[in-house]
Amino acid sequence: MSAFATTAALGLGFAFSQMLPLWPAPVATTSAAQTPVVRVTDTPPPVAVATPAPVAAPAFAAPAFPSLTQDTAMTPPASTPPRGPAAYRSANVDGPYIALTFDDGPNPETTPKLLKMLEARHIKATFFMLGSNAAANPDVVRSVAAAGHEIGNHSWNHPQLTKISEAAADKQIEDTSAAIQATTGVKPTNLRPPYGSMTPALQRHIEQKYGMNLIFWSVDPLDWKVRDAQNINDQIMKQVRPGAIVLAHDIHATTVAAMPRVLDNLIAKGYKFVTVSELIAMDKPAAPKVAAATVTPPPPRKKPRPTQPGMSMPRPTPVNTPAQPIVPPRPVATTGTSSF
Repeated sequence: MSAFATTAALGLGFAFSQMLPLWPAPVATTSAAQTPVVRVTDTPPPVAVATPAPVAAPAFAAPAFPSLTQDTAMTPPASTPPRGPAAYRSANVDGPYIALTFDDGPNPETTPKLLKMLEARHIKATFFMLGSNAAANPDVVRSVAAAGHEIGNHSWNHPQLTKISEAAADKQIEDTSAAIQATTGVKPTNLRPPYGSMTPALQRHIEQKYGMNLIFWSVDPLDWKVRDAQNINDQIMKQVRPGAIVLAHDIHATTVAAMPRVLDNLIAKGYKFVTVSELIAMDKPAAPKVAAATVTPPPPRKKPRPTQPGMSMPRPTPVNTPAQPIVPPRPVATTGTSSF
């Protein structure tokens, strides 16, 4: 019986061993057990997230943000905005700079004398010429330009531009600029309206059509009216300030006679001379005025009235500090005189 059992067990073992190759391998069983946890799609293996090779800037960077590139490369700094034509009576400058201007010339007799005075003192000025005088005296015009002075437009024959038609005003400006440019090769960029007469509409027209600055003045000695050299000097010295534009006329002998005294006195005061265009280039916008805020003062505190007989005042809370006697101030000895 035992032999039969032993033989049966051996036969069963042999049959079982022949069936083992048909069973999945242990490794496959482990892989099959892990297959349901699909981590490949959630977190890629280290090889899949390797850092790519360096490449140039993405092609989308510039097209996606064109305004950034344009603002940086093309827009000027906000602190130096470009300026268009404007009207000036003076300038806001850092320093004692002023501009001397001479109207109505050139004159073949007085203007050359003035040029010598300016040259001797190394002073540059601005000459607002009439087109008719510039055309009649081209040699004087060339002398003014050769000395380094600035030449501006003062109309052809000094009409009040606001009293003539727009077309007539255009002709006054254009003919004068053409005469000056034909002699010097430089077209004026500054216009001084005769008599300082101007309207907002005409100013806009001139600025838009010609791109010219309108130059007025802040110092007027009335040298055309009061033909006295000493008075001219006194008026200029009284009115001049840093950034001033000084008006004078080089066609008057009394004005030219006053200039040595005027120039020397201005130099003694520390003033420095520039052309109108140079003064405009120095001009700084004035600081905006800020309205003062209305502050309501706190109501005055009522002082406690001193204790009088029969009145009861609340007693202060005692403080753990020793009381000090009140010592009345000593009378100050006087000598009978006062320092106020």
